[in-house]
Amino acid sequence: MLVSFLFLVGSYENYRVNVETVKISPYPVTRSGNADITITGYTARIPDGSVVELTIAKASAGDPKTSSIKTYNLCDKVRCPIRPGRFSFTLSKIFSNEELKGRIYVITVRIKDAKDTSMCVVFLCWVTDDGSTSLIRQAATMMELE
Repeated sequence: MLVSFLFLVGSYENYRVNVETVKISPYPVTRSGNADITITGYTARIPDGSVVELTIAKASAGDPKTSSIKTYNLCDKVRCPIRPGRFSFTLSKIFSNEELKGRIYVITVRIKDAKDTSMCVVFLCWVTDDGSTSLIRQAATMMELE
């Protein structure tokens, strides 16, 4: 599933990466499986030594409760040095077994170095029992969370 209707991305002026797509695979995510996230975008430059930070938080009516934070060396995910233009990376099997028991998560993916953030993408991800989900149910859940 492409997540373009649910994710929030800073404008190109604020971040060095202009995100084009976020793909969750497989979609929907089920308790008996796991998920990969692929992000595709464009960049003018990403500083050497940058990392990808993945934060998974349980969605709730209040503030999301952080479940896990994982950090990856960006050069382990893409060929470095990163040249200006289009690039893509995948984070595989993002959920722990415990997280797959949950229902709705706020996923945040950042590319950052010691000084600043080059990219930040935030979106909701549902984990289902049987693989069925509907946009109506998703919209209703989003309204409940607001």
